[in-house]
Amino acid sequence: MDTLEKLFQIAADEGIIIDYTDSLPNTLQGLHIHLQGIGHIISILHYIKNDKDAFIEILSEELGHYFTSVGDNLINIENYRDYLKICKCEKQALNWSVNTVIKNIDLENSFKNNCASYYEIAEFLNVPEKLVIEKFKYLASKNNTGYIELGEYKIILTNLPNIIVYKEI
Repeated sequence: MDTLEKLFQIAADEGIIIDYTDSLPNTLQGLHIHLQGIGHIISILHYIKNDKDAFIEILSEELGHYFTSVGDNLINIENYRDYLKICKCEKQALNWSVNTVIKNIDLENSFKNNCASYYEIAEFLNVPEKLVIEKFKYLASKNNTGYIELGEYKIILTNLPNIIVYKEI
């Protein structure tokens, strides 16, 4: 099952309706809403279906909103507090997205298969390169040692976007 199929399966398991539309507010490409009496809906712009990487990015982030957001976050930004609230909500959804789409074991397997760049990791995992980069940013933010260990590999994360991979000999 590829990444997009897994995301559709998560949506189906949760009873989320995937809807395709011609327009969304505020230049959004995807939107998660809950309608009383109908349930949760993720609306995605029609043209996104033609770009698999964009589709994975948007669908996974909107599923992230479903799993991490509380309340109505489609507010007009009137002050800095509103801006911070939206940024926090977006970051939580993105973190859910990268941790669901890319597991640490997947990264370890990509290194075992000699992947040496974000592009190669993305190709190996069949995910968008943007999500690979965000996964490493997430790992760096959750670790104060400057590196993470994935099996027999140590990944230095202190100089993102550059990563250094060491393997114990």
